Amino acid sequence: MYRIQDVKLEIVRPGPPHNQLLSPLTSYMGLCGDGSPVTFHVDFEHRQLLNRLEHLRYVVPKPKGGFETVAEGTRTGELNDLASDMADVLSRIPSINAELNLARSFADPAGARGFVHLRLILSGSELSLLPFELAAAPQSFPGEGLHFCLQGSLPVVVTREIRRSRPIPIGWNQYKEPRVLFISAAPGSLSVPTRSHTYALRAALEPWIEWPRDRKECSDIETTEPKDRTQIEHQRIDRVRDRLRILVNPSLEQIYKTCAREQFSHIHILAHGDYHTQAGESRFGIALCKHGKPNEKVVVDGVKLASSLHAAGEDGEGRSAPVMVTLNICDSGQTGSVLVPGGSIAHDLHTAGIPWVFASQFPLTKRGSARMAEFMYPRLFRGDDPRRVLYELRRYLHMNAQDDHDWASLVCYAALPDDFDHQVAAYFENQTRLAIEVQLGKADAIVEGRAPAEKLAHPDADVGKAAVDAEKQAIEDAHNKTDHLLDAWGRRLPGGISMKERVQRTSCYGIKGSALKRLGLVYGKRGEYARAREVLDMAYQAYAKAMLEWATDGVGYHWTATQYLCLSAVLGREPDGNALALSRQFAERDKASASVDNETRAWAHGTLAELELISLWHNPTNSNVKEDVLRHCSKIIELTGPESTQVKSTRRQFRRYVNRWYLKNWNHNEMSSVASAAVDSLTTASKAGL
Repeated sequence: MYRIQDVKLEIVRPGPPHNQLLSPLTSYMGLCGDGSPVTFHVDFEHRQLLNRLEHLRYVVPKPKGGFETVAEGTRTGELNDLASDMADVLSRIPSINAELNLARSFADPAGARGFVHLRLILSGSELSLLPFELAAAPQSFPGEGLHFCLQGSLPVVVTREIRRSRPIPIGWNQYKEPRVLFISAAPGSLSVPTRSHTYALRAALEPWIEWPRDRKECSDIETTEPKDRTQIEHQRIDRVRDRLRILVNPSLEQIYKTCAREQFSHIHILAHGDYHTQAGESRFGIALCKHGKPNEKVVVDGVKLASSLHAAGEDGEGRSAPVMVTLNICDSGQTGSVLVPGGSIAHDLHTAGIPWVFASQFPLTKRGSARMAEFMYPRLFRGDDPRRVLYELRRYLHMNAQDDHDWASLVCYAALPDDFDHQVAAYFENQTRLAIEVQLGKADAIVEGRAPAEKLAHPDADVGKAAVDAEKQAIEDAHNKTDHLLDAWGRRLPGGISMKERVQRTSCYGIKGSALKRLGLVYGKRGEYARAREVLDMAYQAYAKAMLEWATDGVGYHWTATQYLCLSAVLGREPDGNALALSRQFAERDKASASVDNETRAWAHGTLAELELISLWHNPTNSNVKEDVLRHCSKIIELTGPESTQVKSTRRQFRRYVNRWYLKNWNHNEMSSVASAAVDSLTTASKAGL
């Protein structure tokens, strides 16, 4: 579990953001932490800095036309010089050093896994020309002389943001599943690496793409029939399309219409940057296709692009609201002229209300843009903190640099709400749950429609040994990937004793128990009874661990305790009367509480129905169990409807008792009989649409 501590550095001056050139005569005020405001000057003439930034380009125009290549030595020398100059700028605000060291001690007292997030808030457009991300650590700072954003002595990640009066109302975890719009534009004779970016996005989404439900269509099973492979690919493509939309050479109007039809969490733009004129001044924009004429180029500024990405819904309700936009566009973070209002494409998108914008403040190589996509999206989609992703991405680009400085080009605009750490944790938990569900669904799909388990020992023409071995390996792979996801979740759990932290741990341990329980059923269906009992015992231990967290807020305790009791009966463990009584007590509390919704009450009734069934393990002579179970099932239907998640989940759980948990030696006829009546009741209600 790592922590990131924020340090806010605000640099301001009087007057509006635009219409001010850099000059050693201009006074700026730096505010950082609890230190007193500091007045300082930036020793750059505006034209001098622009000339130096030109040295960071790969090619520059010749005075008499054409282009010439900038030598690598020139670019490297300028990078080093600018790093020293930016270190000098930061050293003029003494409170930064104190705040960075204080933040590091809070982020990680052990000094091993903490990060410091330096939030730059710049009031003047001319200040955005300064490449703060290049800065070396000034004298007496930790890691002195090393690049701030690359070193390990004091891991610092730098983001920029706009001064505003209210926070951006889009949460990091607003979307429960990542949905990506990929915009690739290369009008006329231009070219962009569309294919490599498509592959990167497709690979990043893979852990959340559901597998075909039919056993025959699972691509992990070797088949010699081409039609099966074609069918599988078509089903997989349909699922990918639900998560990834691709627009090739669109116009601004086409982007608007797409965003009006669908909501996207992430928008990935691959295009060329180009100059456009605003009020007689040159600014950088994005080269898109002209509407109705895809071979003609039109340069669009950030304000217009923001309008297309924030399209009003076709139904008149809502508005497109992406959480993140990635601009794989040269100079998309470059301000250009500071004499007119506005800023870079990234600045304008952020000002328009997009919380996270990744961009390039210098030219970006095609190779570097592909590496960015390959590295960042798998981590973002699994729920990593975007600040840490930004830090590691910059180091990754630097490590793989080949005569380029893409790592230095990377710039990020970010707006963080006060509960951002909680949002990141919630999103990671949700993404992990979904990825686990995909793996479990894959294992279920493999065994769906199998021949009876006893035939597995004697393969016939329909169930050959090669198919059996392939299925066994595929299930083990799904099991291993599930374990890996659960282990990663466990490493990020908090260690405190507050109710909130105990609830987080209970959720993780409970999901682990649920996943192992489903895997145990898969092994049982395949006739691997010893393996099934082994995995079900691991699930039993996970539920016991969750129950012992005593997370009594919400359904955490009685949910995990009920499953603990369930598996104790299935595995023939000693009945635990105390856990049974406490589970019933907390479920009754939720059922009767006036402060909970119908969904929570329905879950409570589901728990009580199963507890009544489990009571037969404690007292086989209880004659009222069937009546009580059916009564609770009726209440679930009444509260949430016959097609609700609560009804389906309860029916699925009781069906496991009917099938005797697919264990060879488990026999409890009375429990199976009552469970069968409950399944019939819930199924009849669903068919009748009650």
